[in-house]
Amino acid sequence: MDALASVSDIRKALAGYAVPDTRRGVMLFLLDLALFLAGIATVLFAPGWGLQVLGSLVAGLKGATLSTIGHDAAHNSFTRSRRLNTLIAVVSLLPGLFNYKLWVYNHHAIHHASTNGKHRDAYTPLSKEEYDALSPLGKLRERFFRAPSLLLFGPYFILERWWSDKFFPRRHMPAQVQRAAWPYFGLLVGLLVSYSALLLCAPLYSSQTTSLRALFLGLILPFFVLHSVFSLSVYLMHTHPRVPWFKGRPDINGDGRQELVTVHLNLPRWSSALMHNVFNHAAHHVHPAIPCYRLREAQTKLNEMLGPHAVSVPFSLSLVRDIQRRCKLYDYENHRWIDFEGRPTTEVLAFSVRREQLTS
Repeated sequence: MDALASVSDIRKALAGYAVPDTRRGVMLFLLDLALFLAGIATVLFAPGWGLQVLGSLVAGLKGATLSTIGHDAAHNSFTRSRRLNTLIAVVSLLPGLFNYKLWVYNHHAIHHASTNGKHRDAYTPLSKEEYDALSPLGKLRERFFRAPSLLLFGPYFILERWWSDKFFPRRHMPAQVQRAAWPYFGLLVGLLVSYSALLLCAPLYSSQTTSLRALFLGLILPFFVLHSVFSLSVYLMHTHPRVPWFKGRPDINGDGRQELVTVHLNLPRWSSALMHNVFNHAAHHVHPAIPCYRLREAQTKLNEMLGPHAVSVPFSLSLVRDIQRRCKLYDYENHRWIDFEGRPTTEVLAFSVRREQLTS
């Protein structure tokens, strides 16, 4: 880790950005919620398919940015009030049908505690040995979800993450987590049933749509768009030819330092603001108490301190394709990405492994 600022020095430098602003946070939440509801209203009352589809896409995109707000509020970093943060988190996670308690468990206790560790997480890469041990159908599934297509992010996240870990409690989860999550599952089911009924009854209060069109554009398409955007974001935050993964719990003071296993996607200021600066993700992992509306400045400071060690790249579709092409499986022994045939596609990524190879 030569010429790299210490973990404590970096965290101290970013601590000044960990200051929530309740007024700013509430305004962002209400604006996103209003735009989401406006999208749904457009689906139900706007004349013609074109405007209704546009409203559906807006609802899906705003549902995704509401999830970012819910993420911050669940970290208790969005406003100064813990109760208000909890309320905002629960409401903001509803469009994605995320169970608040399961979100907190998976995100706080697992993802942040062992970032890029070998546990069940979004897009955790298999080793070559694990891939070879799969059935033919399992191998096909892995290749399918790692194929270079933007359309596969939604199906992956809905099947592999939302349904498996973020909707209703599972037996493998701690008993106290299961007990706490059941009431929120009831809330989600009640919301889903009542909202679906409202959409199916749309012809009773709107002459601009049918029951099936309202259900598709008011629920199914926004849900798919939300999870597609969310899945793509999560993938790009921790999957990159310069980002390592680990067999067990990473050494957070060594190769597994949060700022080295997390990607900063550099977007223009206006587009970053529209996404609530979610792609300034390395700064968030270094100091999760920084609210999203201060992340851009915190990330700039972090990049200055990291210098060439910062995994900071401009966003482009060609970048996404390159990552999808090179990051198929992971060689956990030599710390490098490989393809499905086991051929290396990157250099050795872990500093400790690289040193051993250079000195041996």
